[in-house]
Amino acid sequence: MSDHSHLRQKVDEAKRRLPLPDLMAREGLGEHAKKSAHCPFPGHEDKHESFSVFQGNDGWWHWKCFSQCGDGDEIMFLSKLKGVSLTRAMNLFLGMAGFPSCVPPKSREYPQSRESRQFLGCHESPRCHKSPEYPVSLVYPVSNGQGPEKALKALAARNTCNERTTAKKGLWQLARDLRAVEKRIGRKLSNRELMLVFDEWHRLSQPFLDPQKTRDDYLAAFLAKPAKVRVPTGEGATIDEGLKVVTTLSLSELPLIPGVADAPESLRRVAALHRELSRLCAGKTYFLSCRDTAKAHPGLSRQSAYNINLALAQLGVIEIVRVGDARPNGRASKFRYLLS
Repeated sequence: MSDHSHLRQKVDEAKRRLPLPDLMAREGLGEHAKKSAHCPFPGHEDKHESFSVFQGNDGWWHWKCFSQCGDGDEIMFLSKLKGVSLTRAMNLFLGMAGFPSCVPPKSREYPQSRESRQFLGCHESPRCHKSPEYPVSLVYPVSNGQGPEKALKALAARNTCNERTTAKKGLWQLARDLRAVEKRIGRKLSNRELMLVFDEWHRLSQPFLDPQKTRDDYLAAFLAKPAKVRVPTGEGATIDEGLKVVTTLSLSELPLIPGVADAPESLRRVAALHRELSRLCAGKTYFLSCRDTAKAHPGLSRQSAYNINLALAQLGVIEIVRVGDARPNGRASKFRYLLS
């Protein structure tokens, strides 16, 4: 087994043993392990509840500070909380999850070289009991620019078509995962990398694909989906949290529309959704589709939501920074909330 796959399996098992909410509770921060809480990181005086802990579509736990502290998994949480490197945080997390911390004793038949001890992070004798310091690039290969092929193939394998997952559903989630990777590494995946992902997905999905469709049919569907992704994997909590708040507000808590004293509740509740999204995004621009806008008030259709957004822009409540695509699954519009 390669070093990467061996360590990846250890980290995955550690996440199952000690998921993020349990890890936070162990650190005395259990009250922050929810979808809306004050940020627990040192140096962030969070006056608003800008911190969120949630379980993503990938099945793993994530945290995100919508203000200034970033986002990540259990390892990144420890790194941020304790001010240590990702490598140190990863080894600390493995130890907290109960993995053995001793390096195997030196074998007479196969003596361990000095170089291999340094790879493990143990600079004393082979019988020392320090936790091995694994290179963090083995766990985060794409984000660190090392060994992306294996990480991309793993994403393809995670979203293959099977008895429970249709090709359409698998390709859509794969597209969301790839958009999240692109955002993390700060660049678009190359054509070669995309083809690597598709070839692996198609190879593993083959037994469950529609025999009436060709490989080219699935390739076209795969290449078309990333452009339709509005919310990369791990980022859906923003809109969900905004809607959760808005649907519980009383009428008196909704924003007042300047100059429109008798503004209908639907208009004010959509304005409240914009206000909440602006807060969650620390006053920056944010994305919002007509489909999600319509969820702010019972009975709203997408067309009604579209018209309300135009009305709010005309009334100076919001600014439409970029108009979204017309097709149903296209990119959402980008907005900025203008009221104080």
